Amino acid sequence: MATPRRSTPSARKRLGTYGEKRDFSLTSEPGPEVEASLSGGAPIFVVHKHDATRLHYDLRLEIDGVLVSWAIPKGPSYDPAEKRLAVQTEDHPLAYATFEGRIPDGAYGAGDSLLWESGTFDTVPPGRASEQLAKGRLHVVLHGSKLQGEWHLIRTRPMGKKAQWLCFKAKDGTERPGYDVTEAHPESVKSGQRVTHGPVRRTRRTAPARPVRASRSTRAKKAPVAPALSPVALLEKVGAPMLATLAQVESTDQGEWLYEVKYDGFRALAAFGEGEVALHSRGGKDLSARFPDIVRALGALGGHEAVVDGEIVALDDKGRSRFQLLGKGAEERFVIFDVLWLDGEDLRPLPLEERRERLERLLARVKTPLRIAERVEGSARQALALARRRGWEGVMAKRVGTPYSPGRGETWLKLKVQANQEVAIVGFTPMANERPELGSLLVAVREGNAWRYAGKVGTGYTTKVRRELRALLSRDEVKKPPVQDAPRVRDALHHEDAIWVKPRHVAQVAFTEWTEDGRLRHPSFQGLRADKRPEECVRERPIERPARRGPHRQTGRKSRPGARSAGRSAVSRKEAPTVKEAAPAKKMVAATAKKGAAPALVGLTHGDRVLFPEPGYTKADVYRYFQDVAPFMVPALAGRPLTLQQWPQGVKAPGFFRQGVEHVPEGLTTVRITHETRELSHVVVDRPESLLWLANQSALTLHMWSSRVPHLEQPDWVVFDLDPGPGGTFEDLIELATGLRRYLDRLELVSVPKTSGKRGLHVLVPLSPGHTYEQVRAFAHETFAALSEEYPELATTERSKSRRQGRLYLDADQNAWGKTVVAPYSPRALPHAPVSTPLAWSEVTRRLDPSRFTLGTLRKRLDKVGDLFSPALKGRQSLPNR
Repeated sequence: MATPRRSTPSARKRLGTYGEKRDFSLTSEPGPEVEASLSGGAPIFVVHKHDATRLHYDLRLEIDGVLVSWAIPKGPSYDPAEKRLAVQTEDHPLAYATFEGRIPDGAYGAGDSLLWESGTFDTVPPGRASEQLAKGRLHVVLHGSKLQGEWHLIRTRPMGKKAQWLCFKAKDGTERPGYDVTEAHPESVKSGQRVTHGPVRRTRRTAPARPVRASRSTRAKKAPVAPALSPVALLEKVGAPMLATLAQVESTDQGEWLYEVKYDGFRALAAFGEGEVALHSRGGKDLSARFPDIVRALGALGGHEAVVDGEIVALDDKGRSRFQLLGKGAEERFVIFDVLWLDGEDLRPLPLEERRERLERLLARVKTPLRIAERVEGSARQALALARRRGWEGVMAKRVGTPYSPGRGETWLKLKVQANQEVAIVGFTPMANERPELGSLLVAVREGNAWRYAGKVGTGYTTKVRRELRALLSRDEVKKPPVQDAPRVRDALHHEDAIWVKPRHVAQVAFTEWTEDGRLRHPSFQGLRADKRPEECVRERPIERPARRGPHRQTGRKSRPGARSAGRSAVSRKEAPTVKEAAPAKKMVAATAKKGAAPALVGLTHGDRVLFPEPGYTKADVYRYFQDVAPFMVPALAGRPLTLQQWPQGVKAPGFFRQGVEHVPEGLTTVRITHETRELSHVVVDRPESLLWLANQSALTLHMWSSRVPHLEQPDWVVFDLDPGPGGTFEDLIELATGLRRYLDRLELVSVPKTSGKRGLHVLVPLSPGHTYEQVRAFAHETFAALSEEYPELATTERSKSRRQGRLYLDADQNAWGKTVVAPYSPRALPHAPVSTPLAWSEVTRRLDPSRFTLGTLRKRLDKVGDLFSPALKGRQSLPNR
């Protein structure tokens, strides 16, 4: 029988905000004073499907006499990889647990609210809800009809008066990647109602039948309730756009990031409403006449008043954006990646994820030439590797949870595959033989109040473009060079001296790198940028450190970048420092890294030699494989001494181990390490050319250390090596691996599984810097001891083979100094060419077949799932204190 739960004075006090926001003469929602009539003693949870300003799901947990509430825009997900935004809202009374109905238009939260789910819950460990809420880390077990199992709620940062959290599924065996519970079960658990309706919008009148025209004035238009801003006035209201900072991939090592394709075109802001459209460049130039098809398409988005941010691009025959094709008859698109204003609401303070959700709803049925920016899944390294394979300019990294802020900052980063730079044209050299063409452009970048010469651009032109540029620039000739450091320029190819011009025009150029004296190396002309002013052409210098965070939520001060990357990468290419380590017991360690200039592309010899007879893979096939996986392997191997296994005559002939290497090409990085009895020079892979050299040496299997130069005493992870052994079965191995994962999850330690390439599995627990091999080995011993106690019939830590009785041997000593593990993506010397392959835990089931991952199948897998090993390189975990 249901019994009322009396609210305490402290609980009633917490409901003040709830009561202030509602007019209970209008809404049927229960007032703060209404007592709940609930059965049973277990705390309850409910989820309301609420169609208000937008459809979302309200999760409510009974804690301390109230329903603590979070709005989850996309609803809960059974996929642990899907970390959903959850914005904490005001506490609700317990009586709200049975509410369902329509909140009337004009009232707070107007729209249908269905009781989508209800049940009971507890925390892990039990009875800690109040304590975990205060700490901002809730680990709950839900017992409902739709939501079952363990879930995490982690507070990230405040957003105004509302705290932001992340809601995601725990890895407890009930996860279901690919399953959308909100789509599978849209119905109410109370009434069975499936369809919801939001509030009736009364603030604007739409006029879809009016002709579309580009707005060039700021006069206000009439609206039935309140005057609406014209599109141009809207653009003036939102002001300057948000800009990105050029960065290296390491800058994303801290924080949560989302990735998009980086498009190569004109940045544009568009405003539209009631049939009028304004389309402006980043600098405020009107682009409407130049792109009439885009203006018409924006005008067709009737019923909304909005400001959107995007890039106008031209596509090549493979659908890739190419700046040089703009205005040349190629397909043109407006790719939209953000929404700043929507139906009278300024969206710029909202977090990135919520703005993206609003944008997706706005553009749900959009047609050519409009397009929403393409998201890229995975880590920064995975996204950049995909960009290389697809031929994109690069990717954009955008920090999760951040607002849209005008100007340049470090919450939007540009990660480029090919470098390009906007430069001011300060001169040219004419073509020889009196032809009316230019030979090269002379370009500069802005430094303070002066121009700095950046070099000569002699390629990338057609004859037509050379003539057009010569005619354009000849109007602005000056006698003195506008650059202070102007060299004596004489074009060796065209035999003409420089002609200097006023810096009125901007060119975009592709190049390989900057020289030490500030010149562009191998620049190639891509086109003129009419949307940029010469004064905006400053040299872009990529940041390499982790990007700065925003203001701290308590102190308001900027937090300094973390030091995780310090000392973790391979040693500098310009120096050869000595690595000084604390001496471990019973051995003296000394290591010297030797590195020269980057080698030229390594050649291939005897490429037709068959190394894997079963599929017929040759040495050339292995070489190409290492080329393809280099973007994934190099980050994993960087700084790690290697032990090699080589098979020069193929895997059916005898192979050999090779720890030390003495004769290597100039530029290949090695590290010299003093072991207990001898000193050896180990190969260190820190660039793709190193992998190709190893491929040409038929070094098929690479065994890597768990630590990196110059911190060889500090392992990056704990290694759990699971091998079924002579008498074990793969099914037993899967059962043990699953048990190991549960054990680590209980300790809240992230783990990364991979196949060994043969019959076994490796499980790695990434760690923050500072752990010692002694600590790591002790933890591995303790973990394996617990696992053998849980599965005494399957596994043992007994060293004696005679006492193992066919059980799987759990060897924690693989975590000793100098021990190695097979590198991810490394081939193994078996006839069918298997590869050690990183996995998602959802793949570690009895259906797992490691033999499917081979030299021939892995490229397709990488295109599909990306680099699943990258979490092992993001060590931010500490081992528990015992």
